[in-house]
Amino acid sequence: MNELLDKVIIRLVFTIFICLILFVYRYAHAFLYPSARSQFLKKITPNKNSADSVHMFARILGMALIMSEFYFYLSDGILIALLDFSIMSTASFITFIASIYIAESIVLYNFEYSDEILKRKNMAYAIISFSMVIGLAYIIKTAAAVSKDSPIVFLFIWLFAIVLFGFATKSYTFFSKLPFGRLIIQKNVAIGLSYSGFIWGWSLIIASAINHPMINIKWYLSHSMIKILLSIIILPLFQRGLVKIFKIAVTKNDDQSVDGPEVGDGIYEGIAFLSACLLTSVITGNIHFGTFYPIF
Repeated sequence: MNELLDKVIIRLVFTIFICLILFVYRYAHAFLYPSARSQFLKKITPNKNSADSVHMFARILGMALIMSEFYFYLSDGILIALLDFSIMSTASFITFIASIYIAESIVLYNFEYSDEILKRKNMAYAIISFSMVIGLAYIIKTAAAVSKDSPIVFLFIWLFAIVLFGFATKSYTFFSKLPFGRLIIQKNVAIGLSYSGFIWGWSLIIASAINHPMINIKWYLSHSMIKILLSIIILPLFQRGLVKIFKIAVTKNDDQSVDGPEVGDGIYEGIAFLSACLLTSVITGNIHFGTFYPIF
């Protein structure tokens, strides 16, 4: 009985500790994200600006997703467990904010948070930002799992993954027929839905590529790049296969209305791409050849 009570008390202590970290995260995020500083520090009212709510709660969900990967090991004592958790959570937090800044600088460099969210309440911009944040959080969560509580290994994997993520964001025009910049200006939600599926699909592929033990750096990088190259080859086959098998009538640019594509066009592109990426990850990561062939 005493042992059970001790475990409950320890869990409550860890719960309070995580809440403290989240409190620090809020103010640190406001400091490192100057354009949204006033929004992060004031009281949140979700029903006043839906776009701002989507933009902000993506950060909360992303941080919770990353922290769900961490563990407390009590074999060396509570203080050591708290210290290890603090080091990894701090490293993850810094890389998370840096990842968001880099991704938005690449994808949304023509747009400003204050203009699109606070003034125009642009839901398309908010959805795109939301999708990138969640995708990055999933990649960082995977990097934390592979690094096994080693900050140096974690930093190396994160740098490698963020480079892959940056290149992936530039390939949107090859997989979509929707005009990215123009539709964001028009606040067309279809582009947000399409880009969400696109970026989540690439996040799954990148996470799958980096999700294997690091025996040495050369072997790790070559193994990951082979998976990425295989994905690039197989992904278009699944995309075309889905269109043919389910007889999807793809909307052409000439068929779109004056106001731009409908929401269904964005759903089609996003879901089709995400589904193709999920199926691609099965081929690149879930086929085991045993001891007779190299592991790809």
